[in-house]
Amino acid sequence: MISDDAPLFHDLLAPRLRQRGVQVSQARSITETKAQLEQGLAPDVILLDMDFSVAGEGSFAGLTAARSIRRGYPEIALLAMSKHDELRIALEMMNIGQQGGRIGYLLKDKLEGVTQLLDFARTVHAGGICIDAQLKGLAARGGKLTDTQKRVVDLIARGYTNRAIAERLLIAEGTVERHIAAIRRGYGLPSPEEERKLQMNIRVLIVRAYLNDIMGHNDHGPE
Repeated sequence: MISDDAPLFHDLLAPRLRQRGVQVSQARSITETKAQLEQGLAPDVILLDMDFSVAGEGSFAGLTAARSIRRGYPEIALLAMSKHDELRIALEMMNIGQQGGRIGYLLKDKLEGVTQLLDFARTVHAGGICIDAQLKGLAARGGKLTDTQKRVVDLIARGYTNRAIAERLLIAEGTVERHIAAIRRGYGLPSPEEERKLQMNIRVLIVRAYLNDIMGHNDHGPE
């Protein structure tokens, strides 16, 4: 589903996705989005705009909608499509996805094309996460991690699996797992046993803690 109040976005993106064999539904407001879901529509992924000011619903209405959709339809992956180049909004999306993952935050003006968008959509649909690597401030490094651990977190934030991280950094997959275990300890995150018990998504928790580290916020993030 494309949930966006910009007509041009619908006119350009929807046909391109359909050309790739993707089934596309469209909503031009939060109200319409929720109405379609309540009527039984079950999209795999919602491309959700953050700004619905054209529809008169507010410049950050998409963030509120994301929280509501995740509560009511936790199986639907949410891929934010935003003009807001702000770490705090990405952090809020990670907060929404801390149980179950299936969450992402992309900048509309940084997307390279439909192929890249579909790659991100597949990542979140498969239970992963992604944050636009070009998000302003993301290059600032958290203070609690080693340089290699920071690189691992950067790649986790971009949707890489442990195997893909290992290939990218030219290290063994087991080494990646050890780095992740060290990151857990460094940020005081749940153990694997606690993670399973609480049904938390460790990759979301890691990125959430990393963003907090960068921004100097507490573990709960911005209000």
